[in-house]
Amino acid sequence: MKQVVIENTDIRVSRIAFGTGSLHHLFGKRQRQQLLETAASAGITHFDTAPYYGFGLAETDLGEFLHGRRTAFTITTKVGLYPPGGASWNHFAVWSRKALGKVYPGMVKPRIDWSVQCAATGLNASLRRLKTDHVDFLFLHEPDIGVVNSDEFLNWLERERRHGKIRCWGLAGLPELLERWLAVDHPLSQVLQTRDSLDRHEADLILRHGRQLQLTYGYLSSRRGAAQPESTNTLIRKALARNPYGSILISTRRPDRLNPLAELFE
Repeated sequence: MKQVVIENTDIRVSRIAFGTGSLHHLFGKRQRQQLLETAASAGITHFDTAPYYGFGLAETDLGEFLHGRRTAFTITTKVGLYPPGGASWNHFAVWSRKALGKVYPGMVKPRIDWSVQCAATGLNASLRRLKTDHVDFLFLHEPDIGVVNSDEFLNWLERERRHGKIRCWGLAGLPELLERWLAVDHPLSQVLQTRDSLDRHEADLILRHGRQLQLTYGYLSSRRGAAQPESTNTLIRKALARNPYGSILISTRRPDRLNPLAELFE
């Protein structure tokens, strides 16, 4: 699979990345590991995760997959949104909490904390779950510029980079949220991960600020239920053309949707 260096960084990632937000929907640990293996076999070398995904289980599964071959892959994780009640270390606990969340929604809503102290604790916990000493990208997860103490965060991120725990930082969120950071050309916005689609082009808000699309997602989910459905590979080809210089994130529970990806670059 082709790779690209993300704008404003020296980090090379695969043109297609795998998002682990729905990985916990697979009940069996073996199934989850096999899905990650299938993604890697298709040429994907960049994986996106967060402590909130699967209440920590996504990071745990990804860490097990990466163990012993960390240098072959790049990783994004995030701070700001955390599992309510703390991380879960097994799938039964995740599913139990998800089931209770249907009755008590507060049990599944993310815990939001924009203190640097919580971010530092969260990063260390993520590194333990990921079984690594560093991540390539650390993003603020859906950050509100009116709430985040951006100067304090920037100082902390610079320290963590000097200590080797992160290589680059950035922001992950919807375009309208990120546009407020771009409007002031904030140094926290050096890398952006945002939603986009083939019909609505939400990420045009980013392009209007003279920035390339770096990491984008939403191309497949936005086409579910379309009147004229297209194949997964057709949609991905169009997504790659839409974001020609960055990486597009896909998330699926079906290995059969990952196997054909290598054909896109033949």
